[in-house]
Amino acid sequence: MPVNAAAEALSRVRRVSVMPAPDRPERGPNGMAVIERDRLAIAPAMSTAPPFPIEALPPVMRATVEALEEHVQAPRSLCAHSVLSAAMLVSQGLADVKVESLPAPVPMSLFMLAIAVSGERKSACDTLALRAVADEEAKLRIEHAEEDRRFKAAWAAFEAEKKKIERDTKIDRAEREARLLALREPVPPVTPIIRAEEPNLEGLINLLRCGRASVGIFTSEAGQFLGGHGMGPEARTRTVTGLSKLWDNGSAQRVRANDAQTFVGRRVGISLAAQPRVASTFIGDELANDQGIVGRFLVMMPESKIGFRQIRGTNPGVDPRLTAFRDQCRRCLDVGLPIREGARNELAPPVLGLTSDAWTLFQQFSQSIEDEVGPGKVWSPISAAANKMAENAARIAGVLTLFEAPDVARPSRANGAGSYLDVMISAETMASAIAIGTFYLKEALRLTGHAILDPETRARNDLAEWLADPEAWGVGKLISPTLIQQFAPKHLRGDAETVHRRVEALVRFGWLEPAGKQEIGGKRFKETYRIVGEVGQ
Repeated sequence: MPVNAAAEALSRVRRVSVMPAPDRPERGPNGMAVIERDRLAIAPAMSTAPPFPIEALPPVMRATVEALEEHVQAPRSLCAHSVLSAAMLVSQGLADVKVESLPAPVPMSLFMLAIAVSGERKSACDTLALRAVADEEAKLRIEHAEEDRRFKAAWAAFEAEKKKIERDTKIDRAEREARLLALREPVPPVTPIIRAEEPNLEGLINLLRCGRASVGIFTSEAGQFLGGHGMGPEARTRTVTGLSKLWDNGSAQRVRANDAQTFVGRRVGISLAAQPRVASTFIGDELANDQGIVGRFLVMMPESKIGFRQIRGTNPGVDPRLTAFRDQCRRCLDVGLPIREGARNELAPPVLGLTSDAWTLFQQFSQSIEDEVGPGKVWSPISAAANKMAENAARIAGVLTLFEAPDVARPSRANGAGSYLDVMISAETMASAIAIGTFYLKEALRLTGHAILDPETRARNDLAEWLADPEAWGVGKLISPTLIQQFAPKHLRGDAETVHRRVEALVRFGWLEPAGKQEIGGKRFKETYRIVGEVGQ
């Protein structure tokens, strides 16, 4: 990849324009809304998603993307997103990445978000890409059962000996204290979880306290994580701040009335799939944006393949491409985490540096973003993501490097925390990471601010779909705002003003026609509308 390729790609990207839609139509003499133009799409069509640069991936990862695309028939970019997240999960704990322009080595953890409707097969991609992780978790569970049995026996013996010393009346205070200090409290085994599906921040910190030093949050139902209790009004600030710190340096804090603990040397990678409604709430959240958590995510929304897939037999279990990827993940897991001496689950990772040519590429990429992130510039609408993309590219480069050669990070070969590994990130690998980072920049620009991710636009879409659904109401039938308040899905009911505003918008867009006073279901309504046609975007 030429040195200037990333910068040239940036200069060609321009923000997607979105057709504005007025909220309130003009009214006729009878006070009813008047349609003044042809039907419009409620959310104007988005521009075509950029292709994921799978040629930038190492051979094993690239072949895996092609295999997933063949067997799962998911969008290529979604397959690549899943493969990259799996590679990140198994390698993020092996080392940190040091870049001259950053004040300290940074983790290789990535926060990744795929926006996709249900049925896009993200979970199927993850199942195949994470086979090695599933196998490792199964092995850890078996080992944990025996370790837990031994721990309980050791704890019973410890408690008995402790009570014996405490009750011994033949020894003085000094000897009793010495004997108690000599006792060593048994340490419980590490929780055998590599992937957590739906923890809130409190659950995640508890996992980091008693579990592995490197874990991931992987779920195809991100609504449980992004829209659950952990992101409620009271816990939202704590969750956003906590996740940001974990991304920044792998630290976390747990404070209770009688206890305060700080955890360092942890790694948390995130790979979520969310439907547009959930994603819009998260991406549009003012606090999440102010705290910078949204900008840390690599966000993408693939072109849907639903309706274009072929129903055919497939046997991914014997595909050598998937087997090779599983084996490479296995090698990464077998290296073992660089645990700090004397610690139970705290990392002391070595450092992965950049060659001089790789640094030159990184510097040019970072500068090209900086030059275009100011007011009125290309990346201004996504300044939070743009400001973090160079660092994300460095993290991706680290993942690509160590996924191909995990043995260089083996604790027996590394010289401990802060020591530099023999291998370095090459210019070729950095160019690949920049290509991938540029893909996510383009996606962020395409998605951020678009109507399809605006909560109110999504509500109008959902209302139109519900009205046109024959099982709910049906095309050609009559509806009134009162009935919408009574029978629409809960999130669409709202107060009278909100319902009327949405109804007026659907009239403006041509999905409803004013019908005046009518009888519906044996009851007379002063204001009714006829449902015009099916929703299609």
